[in-house]
Amino acid sequence: MAVLVDMALTQPLRVSSWHRPLTWAGNTYLGAGELGQVDATDESVEQPRPLRFSLNGLPSTSISLALSEPVQGRTVSLYVAIFDPATHQVLDASLEWQGLIDTMSTSEDGETGTVFVNAESAGLDLLRAVPVRYTDTDQQRLYPGDRFFEYVTDQAEKTIVWPAASFGRR
Repeated sequence: MAVLVDMALTQPLRVSSWHRPLTWAGNTYLGAGELGQVDATDESVEQPRPLRFSLNGLPSTSISLALSEPVQGRTVSLYVAIFDPATHQVLDASLEWQGLIDTMSTSEDGETGTVFVNAESAGLDLLRAVPVRYTDTDQQRLYPGDRFFEYVTDQAEKTIVWPAASFGRR
């Protein structure tokens, strides 16, 4: 078995926990072997937890590439692959975790470095409130062609003058 990490960056980064490259679904996953680490995560019903993983021993050129890329909000997927040990062909891989990259930090020791990635679970989007306001824009997004809120902004600050009570007694 091997863990496959697929980060959807401008130049997709695909890494496996196997010591040599693996090919699955037409994509090649670089073999990170002992250089990579995925922290254990605790998925609970109340609060999905972030996933943290790291890649060690990367050359400085890869570190600079990681720092120049805007990564926040990019998709990251974790697969568990089962492969044939004789042929090293992936027989099947199942999606175990998917989310969005939150932060990416690095540390260097001169020649090599480490990239640390924090990613949020896709389940967090289900817990966030979606603001819906009483505006024409939101109404058109939900119900195209409905003109109910078309004049709300025009009437929001209008001063309405009611006649005096004596006017109704005449």
